[in-house]
Parts: sequence; structure tokens; C-alpha cells
Amino acid sequence: MDNTVRIAHDTVKNVDVEVDRDGLIQLMRDGRQVDFVLDAVRTDEDGYVSWDVEFWSHLSGNKFIRTYALKGQTLREYTHFNIYDMATEFDPSRAKEIRIS
Repeated sequence: MDNTVRIAHDTVKNVDVEVDRDGLIQLMRDGRQVDFVLDAVRTDEDGYVSWDVEFWSHLSGNKFIRTYALKGQTLREYTHFNIYDMATEFDPSRAKEIRIS
């Protein structure tokens, strides 16, 4: 997975910051949430859920959760990931905008 530096907007401090994938994961471990605003609607492989925003948070240890929104409405669906899953699932390169809250 690409660890390219990107610009993200920190909504708490109201500043733009340079981040990479590993830095975003560390921010989540430190208690922050990372949001990816996508450039297109995505759908899971089963066609069950579609979304255009991903909300990523750290649960505990090496566990993370992703929740979703579509057209401004937060969805009930979520998925859990361990740190090894993050290598393929947590992909800042697909976001047109990254927010840190």
C-alpha cells in the first residue's frame, strides 16, 4: 500500500497538515478519527452497501472500525479490521479529501 504524503484538514485545529498512511493510523491510535471523502460511490463485493464517505477509528490494541455515509446520511453498517487488514483496506489514495477530527 502506498505511503504517499497527502494534505488532510484537521477539523479540530482548523489547519491543513501533511500526513501519510502510517501517520493517519497513528493519529487514530492517539484518539482521532480519520474520514475519507471519496471521489465516487463505492459498493461492497456483495452489493449490500454503497458509500461515498468512510469514517475510520481505532477501537483498541490492533483493532480498527470503518463506518460509512452515503449522500450525507450516516449508514448503520460497519466493518472491523485488524492491523494486518489495514494494509489493504485503509487506502488514503482513493480519497479526494481527508479530514481528521
